Amino acid sequence: MKASLLLAAMLGLAATGRVCCAQQAPPAIAAPTASAAPMAAAPPVADDSLAAAVGTSYLDKTVRGFGRAEILGPDGKTHFVWIPVNLMGFSKYLPFHRHEEDLKRFGREPFSIDVDNVQSIKVNGLYQEHMVLKGKRKHLIATRLVNGPVELFNYTEIVQTSAAMVPVAGVAGGVMMGASGLGGFPDRQWFLRRAGEELVKVGRGDFVAQMTAYFHDDPELLSVLNAGQLHYRDMVKIVQGYNEYRTRPAAK
Repeated sequence: MKASLLLAAMLGLAATGRVCCAQQAPPAIAAPTASAAPMAAAPPVADDSLAAAVGTSYLDKTVRGFGRAEILGPDGKTHFVWIPVNLMGFSKYLPFHRHEEDLKRFGREPFSIDVDNVQSIKVNGLYQEHMVLKGKRKHLIATRLVNGPVELFNYTEIVQTSAAMVPVAGVAGGVMMGASGLGGFPDRQWFLRRAGEELVKVGRGDFVAQMTAYFHDDPELLSVLNAGQLHYRDMVKIVQGYNEYRTRPAAK
């Protein structure tokens, strides 16, 4: 029974022509059964530093956190589906609904597709792209935060930490340890691209040396980098500053 339902779902999706195709068959795409765990929760909210970089207007036109997206598949064909509007990007699988009405139906869970079957996404003013380094797919879709002479892409994953133990008041003035709950921190991956060139991933260990070489033609930026005033977390500021320098009118 499950096999027949799965096949029917796959054939139905293929017939609509709305799901991105690949040269090889994508992994099974099927609606979960009533007993299955939800395939996608509400998209995570980006932390303040990313939101400050691009604003939050991309959240204006959403239905339950989903926006109508224009998706380009590796086959060069464009498809329109509803996906979670997520500034931090996607890895492994991209949840989607085929129609807006599906979002409004109680209990309707999204389908999903392998991100390897997605080349790029345009949704609510955001541009997101599958990261390809030296011809190899990185199995993640990152968001372009800065456009210009140099593009800056970011994929952020929230890494969960174990429960922190904190002292709490006990009986008769004693002290015992209690868990404060799970925490998390953003683990960022940055990618750069100049017009006509391939993507470059920004390293952590050799950050200053790599950025000094990449932005070698901007003396002001080099000075600040070598003074240790800019760090890995400051990539938006770095690329915005460099693009401003590159587009600055020549002094008369």
